[in-house]
Amino acid sequence: MSRPTTYRGRRTTWRKRQRGAIAIIVGLSLAVLIGFVGLALDLGKLYVTKSELQNGVDACALAAARDVTGATPLLVSEAAGLAIGTSNAAMFQNEAVKMVKDLNVSYSDTPDGTYYTKDKVPYALDKVKYVKCTAERTDIAHWFIQILNLLPGIDIQPSTVNAMAVATTTSSQTACAIPVYVCTPPTANPPKTAYNKGDWIASKVDPKDPYGPGSFGWADLSPPGGGASELAGLLAGSGQCDLPAVGSKVGEPGEISALIAAWNTRFGIYTGSYKGPGDGAPDFTGYAYDVTTWNPPNGGNAYADFIQKRSANAPYQTDANSGLTTKGTESTQAVHKAGADRRLVHVPMVDCTEFASTKLAQVVSWNCMLMVQPMQEPSVKDVVYLEYLGNSKDSTSPCATQGVPGSDTGSGPRVPVLVQ
Repeated sequence: MSRPTTYRGRRTTWRKRQRGAIAIIVGLSLAVLIGFVGLALDLGKLYVTKSELQNGVDACALAAARDVTGATPLLVSEAAGLAIGTSNAAMFQNEAVKMVKDLNVSYSDTPDGTYYTKDKVPYALDKVKYVKCTAERTDIAHWFIQILNLLPGIDIQPSTVNAMAVATTTSSQTACAIPVYVCTPPTANPPKTAYNKGDWIASKVDPKDPYGPGSFGWADLSPPGGGASELAGLLAGSGQCDLPAVGSKVGEPGEISALIAAWNTRFGIYTGSYKGPGDGAPDFTGYAYDVTTWNPPNGGNAYADFIQKRSANAPYQTDANSGLTTKGTESTQAVHKAGADRRLVHVPMVDCTEFASTKLAQVVSWNCMLMVQPMQEPSVKDVVYLEYLGNSKDSTSPCATQGVPGSDTGSGPRVPVLVQ
């Protein structure tokens, strides 16, 4: 005969069952908690990687847009974008962006249009206005969430993160310019009603006569005190930057023959203390134009040919072939291929009559100019020319610069800005 179950025995059994249920609940709760923690950490990892990639493509797009000038080959723009983009790092700054599976640069004429790689663009170079950079990082392993793969029916794979940026150019609040001024058409010599794109503007030949022949001269962009050394440094360097787009005043230091050698570095011609590209980077081409040999007797409209020569990295054609006398050492094609955007420059336009009373003149506008030819040695007293390519703020301006972005209807030169 069996013994009846006592109350104490029933209570012990109930407690054992309760402990078993609690263990199951705690185990399930821990699994859920670990899952949520793992999800938060892994999503955080993806978010950080996304942010790092976004920094890289933003920098890429801005750098590439800077060189979309209508005259610079897209190869240069792409190289600038990739160089800046791959200088960034991802995966908590532990992996260079160049290790990302895909970092691409492409181009379009509209922000929402089809984007093409540099060698597939179906329209003219000067129609390209937008640059897109994309990056992708694949096979990002999860820290915790893959633990759930231990459960039947669950297969969580590594993740992929993408980033994209689009940049173009807009008018700036500031500008970078070479130390040269150009007279407004009414104060030019001889006076004009307007400059037309392609016009050649001659330099002054008599520094003692501010109204003598010629319509551009040397300018002190940060008066007072713009001596030869300062101006030479601007010509051989990047120019005077951070100039206010509106309200700037420039001075007239007169003729400084010491600037000839600095000017010529942009053509890849080196004389005196300028020995090579380390003393002043050349443009992508050093090919020169002279009024006696190019569209005589007035010159003009060299820009289209300049684009072709720039694409071929044509060097200066030597003194013997150009009809000029620089007596410098010319750079090779290989040096120009590694050059920079140095002959499409920003120049302030001023009312030259203001120089008569104050030796200062307020900037009326910023203008895009092509440096047409190198300067001849000091013993050759001859004019040099700039080709007028329009107002720097125009959306079609081939000149590029660096500065603080402003309104698209502003008066400053074009600078790169993100639009997506």
